[in-house]
Amino acid sequence: MIRQSPGLSTTSLASVPMEQHWPVLSAPVLAFLELEQDVYFPQLSPADVHMYISSAMEWGEQATQKHHYDGRLIHLINRMIASGIRVRFLDHASPRITTRAQYRSKPPTIDIYRPSIQQLAHFFKRSGYRVSSDDLVALHLTHEWFHHLEIHTIGRTDRMLPKVPVKRWGPFTWREYVGKTREIAAHAFTQRSLGLSWFPTLVDHLLLYMEKGWSKTQIREHFQHVKQRYDKFIQTDKRDQE
Repeated sequence: MIRQSPGLSTTSLASVPMEQHWPVLSAPVLAFLELEQDVYFPQLSPADVHMYISSAMEWGEQATQKHHYDGRLIHLINRMIASGIRVRFLDHASPRITTRAQYRSKPPTIDIYRPSIQQLAHFFKRSGYRVSSDDLVALHLTHEWFHHLEIHTIGRTDRMLPKVPVKRWGPFTWREYVGKTREIAAHAFTQRSLGLSWFPTLVDHLLLYMEKGWSKTQIREHFQHVKQRYDKFIQTDKRDQE
């Protein structure tokens, strides 16, 4: 259970204006940081990077037309249970520090780590907001729900996009799927479904740098460098098309 401060009124996650309190990055730039973590990122051209980001985000956003969170957590959980998903709340932290929740397909299960919910509640409280605990749970659930939908309803994001050439043997070319597009799509799905003005991974990046002891000024300067790196990719893509 999350203990809320009596001095703050409860607000929805969608109403939190992150840009008023913290340095921010746009959704495409944060998706770029996600894509950089893919094992096959070095094989991607600037045009590939732009295509994978925009296509994955569009795939996730389109899925909200039929599958979305209406602000009522009990309805979301009941819908998941009806589709055969088991939802578990675990009291211990994830073995992987960056994992807040996890989906397993056999049997369909979503595990949510309570320490992650508490961490986010503390983060938003520090920003001056007592966010609805239901919304914090929904933030975790919705992302993993998308991965369930990928497998059982809409199709996996990476399978919907072109493979990238990774090796060549004479006339033969070995191609692989770009797995991180699934995460980008899930983040886009979560953002659109919950009506957030910010990409969900923004909070993860802010928490990471806060734990390192960075000031808001240091975070802002770092974000500016990241944006410049992203812009360089886009500009290279445009020059190649001229």
